[in-house]
Amino acid sequence: MPADTIAPSRPAPSQATAPDAVAAQTAASQAASKATATEKARPQPNGGNRPRPDGLDRSEEGAATFVQASDGLKRIGAACMTVGSDNIAALTEAGALAGRLMTDMTKSYIDAVSYAAVTYAGLGRDCLTCRTPADVVEFQKKALEGFTETYEASSKVYSNLFEAFSTAFEPLMARAADGPERMFRAFAD
Repeated sequence: MPADTIAPSRPAPSQATAPDAVAAQTAASQAASKATATEKARPQPNGGNRPRPDGLDRSEEGAATFVQASDGLKRIGAACMTVGSDNIAALTEAGALAGRLMTDMTKSYIDAVSYAAVTYAGLGRDCLTCRTPADVVEFQKKALEGFTETYEASSKVYSNLFEAFSTAFEPLMARAADGPERMFRAFAD
């Protein structure tokens, strides 16, 4: 085959100047990217060129979604803060009430211990004065009455202690029971 019938696929460096080669290469890459873009076109919402039914384009839709999410988070954050501050207020209220009740309970406890000490001291004195079997029977009767009275007094102190703490923590328990429902409502809205 003769050499003059074969056409060179690339121009020889002497045939084209460097700026012309760069321009040709750029044009070829642009044409290839346009062909790739038309082949891989992404589906557009609502058929591409048709306007959206709500009148929003993608950026406005994104901004509206962001505003809605921001408002929701703000509302949930406010609900969390309200529930938290209510719980702290309830805890403070319960602590103050428990402090007052403990002061009363301490006084009741001291009174019960003092009464028991006086009662047992008197029983000790009476024990030493027993001379006859009749005195021993009388002493046992007094001792049983004294033990019963001191037991009732101490039982009353512990009963009041339980009642005091139940009363003191009622506000806290009421708010603790109400908190999850309030949080659920905040997340549901």
